Amino acid sequence: MPATVYTCRVTNWSMFGFNISLLASQSILFWLGPELWALSILVVGMLVNLAMSVAAISQRVTAGPAGLTVSLGPFGLPRVRVARASITHAEMILSTMELPATPGVFWRRKRGLFLLPKLGPALRLRLTSGRTITISMPEPAAAMWAMGIAP
Repeated sequence: MPATVYTCRVTNWSMFGFNISLLASQSILFWLGPELWALSILVVGMLVNLAMSVAAISQRVTAGPAGLTVSLGPFGLPRVRVARASITHAEMILSTMELPATPGVFWRRKRGLFLLPKLGPALRLRLTSGRTITISMPEPAAAMWAMGIAP
């Protein structure tokens, strides 16, 4: 019997543009600042900003009978894997600013892990461990069908 697999990529280009403009402004300050300690702080800030912008603006989601895999950034690292056996409940939601959630990758103590490069349709999974993962994707229902969960 052939298995259905759902794959998508979610990218937030506006967040990428904002981070690049922030990086450009930091590089201008780098060349204007005469003190060595200020330059070192700006260089560290630039490197952190570059790493965050590359890792948090894009994600690839693959769902199938074995479960769900979310790969972040252009190189697929870090990666989050959820086995189908560990999913107790799945629901489609619409992530909005009132969730409260902002675009990005973050964790909240009472709400769980958020993998949301951009706001919009998302899939919220509750695991057997009691944890919750919310993942942004264009068609959450297709991912649920691919994992064998009826929406």
